[in-house]
Amino acid sequence: MTTTPPPSPPLLSMPLPNQTDTDMAWVRIATPLSTNWLRKFCRELKPLFQLNPHLELLAWQPLGTHHYYLQARNLSNQQEINTELWLEETTAGFLIRYQQGLKTATTIQIEPTTAHTAALILIDDYSGSSQIEREQRLTEVDKSLPAWGHELYRYFQNWQRWAWCPLYRWYIRRIWQPMTPMARRVAYMLIVISLFELIAVLGFLIMINSNKF
Repeated sequence: MTTTPPPSPPLLSMPLPNQTDTDMAWVRIATPLSTNWLRKFCRELKPLFQLNPHLELLAWQPLGTHHYYLQARNLSNQQEINTELWLEETTAGFLIRYQQGLKTATTIQIEPTTAHTAALILIDDYSGSSQIEREQRLTEVDKSLPAWGHELYRYFQNWQRWAWCPLYRWYIRRIWQPMTPMARRVAYMLIVISLFELIAVLGFLIMINSNKF
């Protein structure tokens, strides 16, 4: 008799098995999307970085095929990022290699979960430097990985729910995604305030009309 394993939690973030905290860290994101969709999304690369809520992209410049220059501010550790990076496609997903910084690479694994869905696994690799050097440069460790995973999880869920609407796709890709993290928070607060004001006005009009009768 076979048993069905329990479903994986939507989001996991922890050190990799058999690795120390200073070697690698990973986040696994369950998605309602297919392996082909995730592979196409990650191949563009820039939208993936844009969805990190602790990363302010200051410059993104293509230098060649899958070769980019990235300038950014990491709000999770208050570090400035100035590096070239390369994207390599693999059978399991992708590999991002960084020219500068304590983090030497990010592995992107796309793991099928059902016939139509897959999980996205991001693995930050710090093993390119010695343990002594890593301990001396602890302030450079990227602490944004869990928040990045949560933001990607919400993005994938919302995309599956609303991507049928052309206006939603246009807004997310053209307006919301290029925003800085601060601009997104301000936009969210304005939307919430506007909704409350709309509800208050509608309630007031309903009350006036009900009093007439």
